[in-house]
Amino acid sequence: MVLDQSDLASEYVEDILAWIKVKETKVSKLQLLSPQLDSRRQLVDWSCEVAVKLKLTTQTIHLAVKLLDHFMDGHDIEDPQLYLVCLGCLQLAAKMHEKETNIPRGSKIVALLPEPLSLSAFLSLEFVMLNFFEWDICMPTSCYLTELLLPHSIHPTDRQWGRPIANFRTAKAELHLAVKEMLDIGLQEETMMQVVPSLMACSVLQASRLVCGMFPDWPDQLDTMTGYTRDQLELITDSLVSLHKLHGEEVLCPVDEGYHSNISVGYYSPEK
Repeated sequence: MVLDQSDLASEYVEDILAWIKVKETKVSKLQLLSPQLDSRRQLVDWSCEVAVKLKLTTQTIHLAVKLLDHFMDGHDIEDPQLYLVCLGCLQLAAKMHEKETNIPRGSKIVALLPEPLSLSAFLSLEFVMLNFFEWDICMPTSCYLTELLLPHSIHPTDRQWGRPIANFRTAKAELHLAVKEMLDIGLQEETMMQVVPSLMACSVLQASRLVCGMFPDWPDQLDTMTGYTRDQLELITDSLVSLHKLHGEEVLCPVDEGYHSNISVGYYSPEK
């Protein structure tokens, strides 16, 4: 029996998800004891602004924030050094996700600091951070998994607001925008820090389908592909939907605007 492309794609995604779920069990759980936790939202916003200037991808900023969360969780960092740590996390994440030509040079990174710093000092911090992570910074993120599942998140046979989808291109664009907003919420909110990436990614997709009026809100294909049921997603999905209503687009824009997806053409384009 010869599998068609969709079957092959699903099998490929399932294998990656299985590996990532194993990887998630090996990542230390955040204790949320960092003295700098109250500054986290400000640091995330600042990191996103820097990512815009450096033209870094969404996956890079999500990995950078995850590295920041874990590094802060294990250190008591003085306020003036927090921005330096943010830049160190961005640099490490860029080396994982960016094309070589888009990895920012150390001199360019240092120039973005509020206070002057030598390049050698910045490189020393990078070495300290790598030692802290035992040179393993390949951490799963909800952004990576969401983008992996995104092509399977909407189908022409879905219904929208109780009716057949009238314009699939438009519906797909609406869903992708909602996904981007949900990812921004997950990135900003301290309450989401301990949610494992695979669960967060699936909840992001379900919450996005809900706010876009898609039915079913969690299709059987995604249930089978991810191994997550509607009941398992309910708590995080409800939280995302509530936060989405609370925040509104005007609050999300500063984080969402500028930095872009690794698959930005496919992420925003409704051509399929």
